[in-house]
Amino acid sequence: MVHKNNFWSITLIYSIGFLSLRAISFLLLPLYTNLLTTKEAGYVFILYTIIAFFNTIYAHGMDSSLLKFYTNQQSEKIITTSIFYSILYGLLLSVILYFLNQPLQYFNSVSFYSTNKLAFCLLCILFCDMLSSRLMTIIRLLEKPFYFLIVSCLNVAASLYLNIYLIMILNMGFNGALLSLVGVSLIQLLILSPLILFNVKFQQFDYGLLKKMVNFSIPFLPASVFFIMIEMADRLMLGWLSSVENVGIYGAGYKIGAVVLLVVRAFNLNWQPFYLKNENINRTDQFENIGTRFVVILIFIATIVSMLWSLLFKININNVFLIGQEFWSGGVVIPIIAFSYVIYGVFILQMPSIYIKNKQNWVPFFWGLG
Repeated sequence: MVHKNNFWSITLIYSIGFLSLRAISFLLLPLYTNLLTTKEAGYVFILYTIIAFFNTIYAHGMDSSLLKFYTNQQSEKIITTSIFYSILYGLLLSVILYFLNQPLQYFNSVSFYSTNKLAFCLLCILFCDMLSSRLMTIIRLLEKPFYFLIVSCLNVAASLYLNIYLIMILNMGFNGALLSLVGVSLIQLLILSPLILFNVKFQQFDYGLLKKMVNFSIPFLPASVFFIMIEMADRLMLGWLSSVENVGIYGAGYKIGAVVLLVVRAFNLNWQPFYLKNENINRTDQFENIGTRFVVILIFIATIVSMLWSLLFKININNVFLIGQEFWSGGVVIPIIAFSYVIYGVFILQMPSIYIKNKQNWVPFFWGLG
């Protein structure tokens, strides 16, 4: 059993790593809002939306399945089975999507790359991100929080360097943002590759185990698609109903409000393995204690962000605002976004019953209803 103090200490390490990883989008906001036009920024935010959507197709719940079936006694068998399947599935899906790339002509107005090159870059990002995500889950299962932290920090450093070099120095605009994503995804996978070398053994592949893992994960695919529809459809709808420029303005405000989402996801990094291990032990008191503290933290952060966003936008360093003036009007959505993610945090706290009682088939219903 994990002592509650140890739970919070491990959660803190994972949170620092995860927040540093996800903080990239916040650290890049000054770059995007000061060096890109609202139109270019809008296309970048739409690109992030597309990547997030297809990430769910590539993952299709296999991270959750890995968490569910992992045991220390069969670690190599479970890791090998998951990684081999992920590589084969990811390659097959990438080949199929490559030949369905015509919708990427949507980006022709801001990119000098051909549709085929755009597709190759996008699929490279998606494949590497999927495999990296699986390996980051393995790091959590192997209880190596400092490895997680190192990978996250190197990811941040690479992302900042590539974006500054490609957008600020080479003035590549949208294309610079795209290439930086490709570079970072490749670098992260390279850093994580020792996990494959030391934990994946071909003779340990178990087809029977794979069938169980896939059967468990399948209900999470529609659930994930519904979740991304809820999360990302606003930017796509705004682009269709209004303009890409307004997507850029809205996206800047959304990123600030979504700081609460980062806290929720960072918390869930240790929350999920915590309630999946030793499922049969009654830990109601621990759940109540953790849940109460977590909700208080979320409300506090959401309140601070909602009150201080206008001051944050107007921070001025050497006559350069932290957020470009063209994007200031997007700040009005920040309180709405922040408190919506407080509710999402409460939803995450209810997930133990879904996993422990093997009711994962209910998840698509919940998100579909949403």
